[in-house]
Amino acid sequence: MLCSQMDAIPFFLDFEASSLSPQSYPIELAWNLSDGTIESYLISPRGIESWTDWDPEAEQIHHISKEVLLSGGQPPAAVCKRVKAQLAGRPVYCDAPSFDGMWLAKLFSVCPNSEPGFELKHIDELLVSMICPARTDRAVGIAKIASLKIEARKRKPLRHRAAWDVDYLIQLWQLARSEA
Repeated sequence: MLCSQMDAIPFFLDFEASSLSPQSYPIELAWNLSDGTIESYLISPRGIESWTDWDPEAEQIHHISKEVLLSGGQPPAAVCKRVKAQLAGRPVYCDAPSFDGMWLAKLFSVCPNSEPGFELKHIDELLVSMICPARTDRAVGIAKIASLKIEARKRKPLRHRAAWDVDYLIQLWQLARSEA
């Protein structure tokens, strides 16, 4: 899905986590580059004493075990360095800024002297501005986005993994772009 600079894809990000509780921590992070390439990293909790929360039901949904994280996950500092290098200073969109923002903060909290260098914005802000550039009929834009979300979810079976969710956000943006 390579594209020209003029067709650059916005930056999208998604996390998978140990649970949905306030004590949860990030276990997988994915984001895309402007050409549509998606990077995804499992995050190891090894050596982080505060990262103990685990929900077996969440594991059944995302199919990422603690053992997989410990054996194949990247150290948080390596993931922080990579995401910051690629996304700092850019607008980054997600579909759940409250959760994704919490996990982004938790990830960077264990990386000394480091901050992400970007803020998360809700994808709906981007899509409404595309569909209703004059900022009129916002309600019509929101209704159109709801139908685009249904259409995007139909395009491939639901998988609770970070890279899948980033790909879904790209598809949603592409659908909105075709409507604009």
